[in-house]
Amino acid sequence: MKKLFLSLFLIVFAYSDVLNIENFEADLYSKDSQNSIKKITVSLRVSGRDINDNEAYVFDGLNVVIGSFYVEDLLTSMGKEKFKETFAKYTAKKHSVDIDEVLIISLKILREPKLEEILQIIREQGNYLTKNKDKGKNDEDDIIIKKDGKIELKPLDLNSIKNFGKDFGE
Repeated sequence: MKKLFLSLFLIVFAYSDVLNIENFEADLYSKDSQNSIKKITVSLRVSGRDINDNEAYVFDGLNVVIGSFYVEDLLTSMGKEKFKETFAKYTAKKHSVDIDEVLIISLKILREPKLEEILQIIREQGNYLTKNKDKGKNDEDDIIIKKDGKIELKPLDLNSIKNFGKDFGE
């Protein structure tokens, strides 16, 4: 009995392919109202019959199915199991690709900086630049506003810069 089961098990896995999907990125909706879209990265190992021949269909199914989940749902164990089940059923129904097993190797939420953090960094760099800048010079003198609303900088006279080009042997 054991030999029969073992031989049947080996025959089934002899005809299956394995496809490793590394660092697949997707934008998913979040239930959090203030930041409604979050970026995730997922690595999967998909096994089934003729998976490598139908790789494009597997990626299409993954893209469609993963986009139908909320980020918070994918972080729970029940959500992960539902994702695996839905992914296998969708690819079987839509593309006739039989997926035997889906293993989630990693699932990460990529943290994107918030607008306030970006503005704070810009302010800090602006303070640094104003400390190192000549005190007598105005920024407004360098800006030209044209009639059509375009803002341009005045051309810089390189001859007015003391010791310009001296480091190149001139």
